[in-house]
Amino acid sequence: MRHETFWNTLDDAERRAMERAGRAQRAPYEAGERILRQSEDADRAGVIISGRCRVLWHGEQNRTTYLATRRDGDLIGEMGLLDGGPRNATVVALAKTYVRWYGRAVFEGLLAEHPGILRKVLVSVCTRLKESDHHRVVAVAAPARLRLSRLLLRLAEAEGVPGARGTEIREVTQQDLGHWTGVGREAAGRAIRQLQQLGLVDDTPVRSRIVVTDLEGLRRHAFGPAEPDARD
Repeated sequence: MRHETFWNTLDDAERRAMERAGRAQRAPYEAGERILRQSEDADRAGVIISGRCRVLWHGEQNRTTYLATRRDGDLIGEMGLLDGGPRNATVVALAKTYVRWYGRAVFEGLLAEHPGILRKVLVSVCTRLKESDHHRVVAVAAPARLRLSRLLLRLAEAEGVPGARGTEIREVTQQDLGHWTGVGREAAGRAIRQLQQLGLVDDTPVRSRIVVTDLEGLRRHAFGPAEPDARD
């Protein structure tokens, strides 16, 4: 699935303006390192130069919800600067990640001086909100096995790493999947076992890792005709 990044929407002049205004970090964020923290004051926004990171929302009782994965060319942290509030999510690096940063004054100056950049930032934000609303509606309406299948498909397409047995989704546990789908750990475990029986997910136990063995099969399963499941 093609992913249109914010950086790809800019023309050459807009990219040069953002390169001049931004401050590229020298040392990368390492895998597992927090790049931005939910509820902190929003004082900067960034464009990912290279790498990949996961966006999570932290709720009550230490539960988290997966929101998105960001990669090369994506914006991070812009929402807090646009609405003036605290950060509404945490961003965690999944691999070595380099970011070009823009302080609040610099970012606001760029948007004021370059209407084209402002418009593309707003389009990016609106697109993300639409996607978020869509995934939320789908999650509420679907039974547990389909919620989990669709989440695994999103993660595999956004973060998947080719491996010997299939597409690896790293740094994810059954407890995470239970939280992110809202079905709980036990229901997530049952859904994973169903996918293993269908040959869509590898049944070899690996800590904090899910391996999708048949990506196209998972896609057909996730969006094919739904069958009732009394255990969901």
